[in-house]
Amino acid sequence: MHISDVDTPAVLIDLDIVERNIHRAQQYLSSHGIDFRPHLKTHKLPQIGKMQLEAGAVGLTCAKIGEAEVFAEAGLTDLQICYPIWGEQKLRRLVSLAQRARVRVCFDSHEVADAISLAARSARIKISALAEVDTGTARCGLPRGPQFIDLCQYIDRLPGLEFVGVMTYEGWARGSEEERVAHMKRENENVAWILDELRKRGLECQVVSGGATPTLFQSEHAPLITEQRAGTYIFNDRNTVGGDGVGWDDCAMRIVCTVVSMAVPGQMIIDGGSKTFTSDPCGSYEGFGRLVEDPAALFWKMNEEHGYVKIDQCSREFKIGDRVHVIPNHVCVAMNMHDEVRIHRDGKVVDTWPVAARGKLR
Repeated sequence: MHISDVDTPAVLIDLDIVERNIHRAQQYLSSHGIDFRPHLKTHKLPQIGKMQLEAGAVGLTCAKIGEAEVFAEAGLTDLQICYPIWGEQKLRRLVSLAQRARVRVCFDSHEVADAISLAARSARIKISALAEVDTGTARCGLPRGPQFIDLCQYIDRLPGLEFVGVMTYEGWARGSEEERVAHMKRENENVAWILDELRKRGLECQVVSGGATPTLFQSEHAPLITEQRAGTYIFNDRNTVGGDGVGWDDCAMRIVCTVVSMAVPGQMIIDGGSKTFTSDPCGSYEGFGRLVEDPAALFWKMNEEHGYVKIDQCSREFKIGDRVHVIPNHVCVAMNMHDEVRIHRDGKVVDTWPVAARGKLR
């Protein structure tokens, strides 16, 4: 089957670009002595996780236990859960997972530390833990300072937990190449302060986990970060291109749609709306995605099943039945909308993969 025969809307993944993205990132990080633990939240596919590990990744990162369970079931068993785990049901699942996989957890509070410690102690196991510091995202993580150092010491004293280091996240670090380099140099200074303060208290960090796709190829400027967790790099999207990190040819995912209406002058309707694409905005571009066939088209509005595309500035004419390929703003969320993806090389469909970790929100 050719991709032109796939029913729409559908997700198309170009395997040649995926392989290129994997090896480009791995070679760069390996050349600078940085471990790679890519985030699986973007692709949600054990098949790609295996490709990343075979290329040299030391393990995988996920957000929720549900994602980790799917990948452990597929035989990928070195997993970092970068999300605070809370609640009796989740703790039972964490213990069960830790009994069949190598699991590392991350959190930013004494409360979560106590809960995981108790669960691990009751199961007579030990779980590796990272303390999360906030250096600019203002999401999770304690700010750099005495409270964060106290948390690290607290984790180190708790039975059932093994303090192995700290976690940071540079998702806030965007801008030009020069700006991203400056951000990473400043991040290295943050990490240096933390490591120095911990050493004064007799604590050493085996791991400093950090990174994000926007600063993936500036990682060398924060050499104290020992592992990188980029995720979006695997497919890339409109946001990563807009951040000057990659080009359109590095975008491995397209969502193919069909033009189903031309009733409104200067506009066409495609058969993909908010149930097909993410509604996330793109900081660098207007609308919800880039139409490969004519980038002058403006994908400006969505209902559940309708995509509104302004075509009055287009250089080509469209008609009902035309197929268009859209690079979404945020590929991670778009992947979570679909049950399966079509895998192709040079337009020939070579496989169909279920999105195994789709909807694993708990």
